Amino acid sequence: MHDAESHPPSDQPDPDAALPTADLLQQPLSRRERAAVIARIGALMEYWGITVADLEGETPDLPPPAALPRPVKYRHPVTGDTWDGDGPHPDWLRSALLKEGYRLDELRPGPASEADH
Repeated sequence: MHDAESHPPSDQPDPDAALPTADLLQQPLSRRERAAVIARIGALMEYWGITVADLEGETPDLPPPAALPRPVKYRHPVTGDTWDGDGPHPDWLRSALLKEGYRLDELRPGPASEADH
């Protein structure tokens, strides 16, 4: 098997090459075109180590992609506590607004920085 960043050798077809449009897919293939398509599929299967048995078997469920971290919406200027705005208001935010006298605009972080993501 090859990793996702590897590329097929130059004598192999490019797996990222443009796929035919829907209009082309509705037209029947000539014998020559069909043979070329089958040869390309065979070469790609060989390159990626895919067998006919792999195609006939059940496809394993892939884990969902990891969620990207949400940007920080509010940051306490003293403690550094943050909240992305998702879910219930955290206690530190309630305290900052109700007990410490901060306004929401004072708790919004400045321009996005790498630490916010």
